[in-house]
Amino acid sequence: MKELPFFIHFNELKLRLSFFFLSVFLCLCVSFLDPKCVLFILIKPLWIHIQGPLLFTHPLEGIHASLSAQGILAFLFSWPLLIYHFWSFMSSSLYLYEKKVLSFLLSVFTFIFIFGFCFFYSSLLPFFCKFLISYSSWFAVLEPRVLDYVLFFVRFFLTLLFFFTIPFVVFFICIQTGKDPKFLEGLRSWAFVLSALLGALLSPPEITTQVVIGLGFYLWYEILIMGMWIYWIKVGGEEDRPFKRIKS
Repeated sequence: MKELPFFIHFNELKLRLSFFFLSVFLCLCVSFLDPKCVLFILIKPLWIHIQGPLLFTHPLEGIHASLSAQGILAFLFSWPLLIYHFWSFMSSSLYLYEKKVLSFLLSVFTFIFIFGFCFFYSSLLPFFCKFLISYSSWFAVLEPRVLDYVLFFVRFFLTLLFFFTIPFVVFFICIQTGKDPKFLEGLRSWAFVLSALLGALLSPPEITTQVVIGLGFYLWYEILIMGMWIYWIKVGGEEDRPFKRIKS
């Protein structure tokens, strides 16, 4: 089979990214029809508990908060298109069994991420806002800034995306490089240390939250090992069958 020049793949990548950014831009244009509604969708979990207006401390803060909210929603609506273009770009260079693995990973990742984000927005975020408001008293009245809340939402969203993406990326890299589950099992001590460091870096300076987030990362590591064993037992053997390696 004749190999294609590198720049052909690069041009295809640019074209697919152009479609994705065009989708984000169109979603942003639609969100400009009612920017106040878009901003309210993000601040609703906090607004429900304070039952009052949030603050703007300078004229540009409203614009920054509104643009941030519109960017978040635009990415969420365009995100399935990004997953599709990633699969389309990668699948042409994969064997049949590798396509099945990638399709399974993307499907599971999509389901877990959507479920996790919905659970965060409908349950965890309102509970967390209610917990923070409980510290308000007669001598310390809470007057939340819109931009601070939106930036907190963005940080939490990116942390959630990072949290759910790492195991799937590591799993795919291990498969492509031919690593077996025993190789990952030998990294348990390093995984524990790395999980503790990530828990300390990605959480507030409070030991309970750091421990919970660190244990969450380590739990993903154990799930990754289990997934590698399942793949190694059920799918890994197909790599040695010539008729399974036909590209399609």
